[in-house]
Parts: sequence; structure tokens; C-alpha cells
Amino acid sequence: MKRVILLLVLCLCLGCAKKAVEPAPEKTAPKTVAEDTSAQQVERTLSPSCVAVYDLKARQWDVDNNDRASEAFLPASTFKILHTLIALQSSVVTKDEVFKWDGVKRNYEPWNRDLTLEQAFRHSAIWVFQRIAKRIGKERMQNYVDLVGYGNGDISGQLDSFWLDGKLRITPRQQVWFLTHLYQNDLPFSSAHMDYVKRLMRRDSGKGWTMHAKSGWAQRAKPQVGWLVGWVEKDGSPWFFATNVEINQRSDAAKRYALTETRLRELDVIPAEK
Repeated sequence: MKRVILLLVLCLCLGCAKKAVEPAPEKTAPKTVAEDTSAQQVERTLSPSCVAVYDLKARQWDVDNNDRASEAFLPASTFKILHTLIALQSSVVTKDEVFKWDGVKRNYEPWNRDLTLEQAFRHSAIWVFQRIAKRIGKERMQNYVDLVGYGNGDISGQLDSFWLDGKLRITPRQQVWFLTHLYQNDLPFSSAHMDYVKRLMRRDSGKGWTMHAKSGWAQRAKPQVGWLVGWVEKDGSPWFFATNVEINQRSDAAKRYALTETRLRELDVIPAEK
């Protein structure tokens, strides 16, 4: 009963929030890319992967591996998109906050210094988001995950690492569903916070197009899993994507970007030469 009351209070308090979103429709059968014998296809065979693309304007899927696109995996750092929204909406962080480095030397040099929220997001600084998770708290984190309908909604495990090694799982199709609602400001967060996170996700651009994306690498999973999720806005129309790759050796991580860009070029979403 306590949890039901808390959910109702949250919904009433989110003055700028929209209604909780419904599950992504599965009525339209996804188009499957025909098999080929190219070097790219060989790469995909050697390292299980999928690239799921959704054209919002045409309401059409383009998926090269239907089974994997519907398989659930740890979100790893792609969860930072939702994590940042929850932190801002909960007022446990501010956009201009500087997180003081704890002095612990980590393997990735950009993490070994004080970081703003923007820098922590762009560099996927785990230690910053672990600190933020503790500020949010288990109950509040679960309530927002439930309100959004993110993945399987299971945040059991350690509060400061459940997205890395807990039971939270999300499919590539669900990643796309979540991003379409973020793009349309149709999540239970203020428009200002959603616009800010979308700005943090801006990754690349060219004549007539802009890419917003977030990568992830579940290194504690067996086998390891890599993500690249986001969208490309071309001439005012968005194309959403979720690329998922099994990582068996460090070089496999680069395939997240190579496979995504190759498929987006094939669909003429981004030009052959950026």
C-alpha cells in the first residue's frame, strides 16, 4: 500500500510530466535485411550482433537479426540516459555540479579528475554515477524505472551497480522504444531535463543530419555485451537505432560504431562520406 501511495504522489508532483508510456507496439512486422556475403556480414557472423533501426515517420523497422533484437541484455552505460533524468528530476544533482575525484586511480584516464555532470555522462564515469545512485536511493530509483517501464524493471542487486552486473535487462527493441519517447518528450520528466539529456547525447553531425547516441559495455557479463543506442535526425525526421554486439575480445567493441554507421549509410540516413 505504501508503494502505491508513493507512486500516486510522484505522478501528482511531476508538474511537467506526461502519462506513463505504454509498451512498444509489435503490430508491424520488422523488415529483415537480406543475407549477403560481404565482409560486414562475415564480421556479424563471427561476433553475434544486431542493428535495429526504426523510422519514426514511416513507422517502419529495419532489423538484421530479429532474435537478438528481442533478446534482453544488461544495459550497462546506456542506462545513464535514464539515470541522469532520474537524478535531475529528483533534484539530487544540478547541471553545473562538479563531482570531486576521490583520488582513486582508474584505468581510464578521463575519470581521474573532478568531473561535471556533462563530463561524467560523456566519459561514462562509473564512479560518478555510483555516487549519484546512492543519492537517489533504491525506492526512488525503482519508482522511476517503473513509471518509465524501462526494460524488465528489475533493479535488484547492488544499488550502485545493478545496471552493470545486476538483473536489469533490456532488449534492443525496448531501447528504441525508450528513445522514441525521450525524443518526443513523452517521459515522466520535465521537458527541460529531457532536452538537457538529449543535448548531452549529441555525438556527431553533418550536412542535414545530427546524431545523438550513448554507448555501453557490460564487461561484467558473460559473454560481454556492447551497445550503441540513439537516433539520427535527418531533415527534421528521426531514425532510431540500437546496436548490440557480443564482445569476446577488445577489438570487438569498435564494431558497435562500425555496424551502426554501415547500416545507417545503407539506409541513406547518413551519407557515404561524412
